Amino acid sequence: MPLVRRRRDRGIVLLLVMLILMVLSVVVLQLAFSAEVAQRAASNLSRDLQNMKALTSGLAIARLMIKADIEGDLAEAPTPPLDHLGESLMQDIEPYRFNDGGTDVTSLYLKIEDEEGKFYLPALVDENGAVVEDQKERLARMLEYAGIGDADTPERIAAAMDKTDQNAFDKDVPNRKFYTLKELLGVPGITDEMYYGKTVGSEKHFGLADLLSLYGSGRVNVNTAPRPVLMSLSTSIGASDVDGIVSARESSDSEGNPEVFQNTSYDQLSRSGMTEETHQSIASRIVVRSSWFRARMLARTGSVQRWGAAVIQRVQAATVLVLWEDDLRFAPDPDDLKVQDEAEAK
Repeated sequence: MPLVRRRRDRGIVLLLVMLILMVLSVVVLQLAFSAEVAQRAASNLSRDLQNMKALTSGLAIARLMIKADIEGDLAEAPTPPLDHLGESLMQDIEPYRFNDGGTDVTSLYLKIEDEEGKFYLPALVDENGAVVEDQKERLARMLEYAGIGDADTPERIAAAMDKTDQNAFDKDVPNRKFYTLKELLGVPGITDEMYYGKTVGSEKHFGLADLLSLYGSGRVNVNTAPRPVLMSLSTSIGASDVDGIVSARESSDSEGNPEVFQNTSYDQLSRSGMTEETHQSIASRIVVRSSWFRARMLARTGSVQRWGAAVIQRVQAATVLVLWEDDLRFAPDPDDLKVQDEAEAK
């Protein structure tokens, strides 16, 4: 009996030891997991701080570029100050790289857009909050030309901005002017694709974010506006007029200098083949010099990326920051994607 009892006691001790080892293993694994989570969180926080610094640098670069454009125009006097798509300010910019050679390289992508080359959305309603029918018709022409939405889309946008409830489109909408353009995404019937646009092959299809602006003078720069915005200038303007404007502003003289519109006179615009009657219908709505710009930025460090956008107003020889927006997002780590692709290939 004592021998059997000793064996039983040893068995119990062995079970207890195994149980303790299992508990310790779980605790160690939990600690290891918690440490890894904490390390990743710290790494993501560090990367996000790097992205924020890059966006701050991007904003400073954008303001310096706009200021340099002003100084360049002033230096070329008496040449009239112009803004057009051929300027270095409007060109695609090579990505900036920070901490190059370090463990976490930060890439900054920067693009400057002319806000006065877009449709000025606040003009859709008057100071009393009532829809301006002429503006709504111009908006409808632009959206139809760009192939965005359907016949109800202008009505939906107008209903979201007017102060009164008039029809079925007025449900679940702000009934006021927008504070940010992204409020369009909350309008029933407005999809992400309609807002952001899409790319089919190598062709970019415009979205509302590319064509609409909440900032500007209300006039359109004919040297920078895309075709759909040009189509919105008047009910008198046609597709042939739009093609003529784009062709004229993209032409060059014998020395290769761009022959953009120097002013808004009929003498200048007639180069597009436009009639004097059509010119009269748009003359008060166009400019060749802009004062409002948007800098779009993306900073990316590893799997962490942060979007930023700034609206910058040009006032004489200075710049004023009017709006700043940023948005933290996570993306797949490029190294992880590479390992996954290699594993799938095998």
